[in-house]
Amino acid sequence: MSKKPSKISEPTVALYRKSTLSVQDILNVDLSRLDEPLNRVDTFRNGLERKSFDRLKEISGLDNHTLAAALGVSAKTLQRKDIFDTIQSEKMYELANLYALGINYFGNEGFRRWMERPLFSIGNIKPLALIDVSEGLEILKAEIMRLQHGIAI
Repeated sequence: MSKKPSKISEPTVALYRKSTLSVQDILNVDLSRLDEPLNRVDTFRNGLERKSFDRLKEISGLDNHTLAAALGVSAKTLQRKDIFDTIQSEKMYELANLYALGINYFGNEGFRRWMERPLFSIGNIKPLALIDVSEGLEILKAEIMRLQHGIAI
């Protein structure tokens, strides 16, 4: 019995490019609006604009229904919003923070794949299933931080 040699089509070396994507880049807002906690409070109270939502949607690759669930509104409401309320703005900031952390570690496509596959370390749940709750976002950020520091599950 002779075995046929298997053909591998993946690169032998992975290129690592450090990304420096920030929350400000994702939400398309001025750094001064998010750099200090009190500035963030004012920004959230005044509401993030539609352009911030559109940029988050573009970077995350999430559809309106997924983002609507994450922000606690209907997809129809998202279509009508020009300025988001305090809670939705704060949630957009938290999502942008998670995506900045994840994309900086995995790369954009790598992070999208990571978000869609069940993870043993969180009970075989897909990370996307946790983005509608603040505690879920904290769990996902902790998972990424563990990976960054080489801590096994």
